[in-house]
Amino acid sequence: MALFDDKTTRRAQKAHQADDDFSLARQKAFWDEIKGFIRRKSTRLLPFDEVKNKLEVCFTKDCGIQTVPIDSIVGSEGRYRSFTRHFLPLDDDLRDRWKKVDQAHHSRQSFPPVELYKVGDAYFVKDGHHRISVAKTRGVRHIEAIVYDYECDVPLDKETDLEKLTIQETYLQFLKDTELRKNRPNPGLQLTLLGGYPILLEHIQAHKYYLEDLEGKEVSLADAACSWYDKVYTPLAGAIRKNRIMKEFPHRTETDFYIWVIKNRGKLSEQYGQELDDDGVVEAFSRKYTRPFWKIIGAFRRIFGLVRYR
Repeated sequence: MALFDDKTTRRAQKAHQADDDFSLARQKAFWDEIKGFIRRKSTRLLPFDEVKNKLEVCFTKDCGIQTVPIDSIVGSEGRYRSFTRHFLPLDDDLRDRWKKVDQAHHSRQSFPPVELYKVGDAYFVKDGHHRISVAKTRGVRHIEAIVYDYECDVPLDKETDLEKLTIQETYLQFLKDTELRKNRPNPGLQLTLLGGYPILLEHIQAHKYYLEDLEGKEVSLADAACSWYDKVYTPLAGAIRKNRIMKEFPHRTETDFYIWVIKNRGKLSEQYGQELDDDGVVEAFSRKYTRPFWKIIGAFRRIFGLVRYR
């Protein structure tokens, strides 16, 4: 006679398997943290309340049940310290609940939809952290969710981390100060490094002084920003697109290159012995910084967080 019946044995095996699954997930979370430290990149989820306050997002509508890519979930309303960015558990106190969900997955039980907040193209967990964590570790790519949509004046996506959140906060303030969001909808002035928007504001202020000297009257910052966008930024951005330099630097944006090109215009004109127009300065910048040597230097700087505008 068997000491245990088949049902008891299967239950014990599932419990053991779930325990192993959690331990493996915890190990992966540890290595996730190590890799993040080496790359100088945060592996933590974004706190929804901080996003809501910094970016002034507001609720718009209940979108009902949708299928959401798990990779697009970047934060949490209340458990952002409990899981890594890949939804790996960071705390052993999560074990019991995590194991129950994992056992249910092994038994192919159905789950109710999780609940998510949507801001731009990024999602934040309201309810269902353990279900998302287990699904993610089991290779599930999409999850059913009740989605609540929030409006935001700056873009967010699955790449948004703590550094990008700070950049977007300064972008929002830049748009408010210059009123470009109102006067030039979707201006597309996205930067990837901290410290860029004060530089753009300096350019607009310089353009404002130029206009006032030209017109002999005071010009508002909003009007100067529109003139700068139409007559300075847009032509140079067009030259950048025409040159196709962006394909060599897919991790950067046209506005990044605008700042670098403006910063290097004087040096490049001096090097070539003549004043360069927009096409000429972009071409000169492209020839210099797409060489293998500079691409290696750029990769080194990115790894160690040494890329700056100034």
